[in-house]
Amino acid sequence: MIYLTNDNHDQAVYFDLRRREPHRRAGTIEHHYYGLLGNGVCEVAVEVRRGRNGVEVAFGRGGLFEFVEESAVRRMVGDAVLALH
Repeated sequence: MIYLTNDNHDQAVYFDLRRREPHRRAGTIEHHYYGLLGNGVCEVAVEVRRGRNGVEVAFGRGGLFEFVEESAVRRMVGDAVLALH
């Protein structure tokens, strides 16, 4: 579990990495990360794809983004995944 920031109610926002899978794509390896993003009250599913062209972050639906800015959390999750390698 990786602490990212606090939401507007001062609750910790975390990224919980559940699974990592390598995928071959056009002769290169792309890594897919699956996990949860939450603040203890709301959680959303997260899928992160890391390849040569950078990081793509996709969130599921949920009420978490009423408490924290989505673009800031998207950047933080991408940075956390890049730091894993």
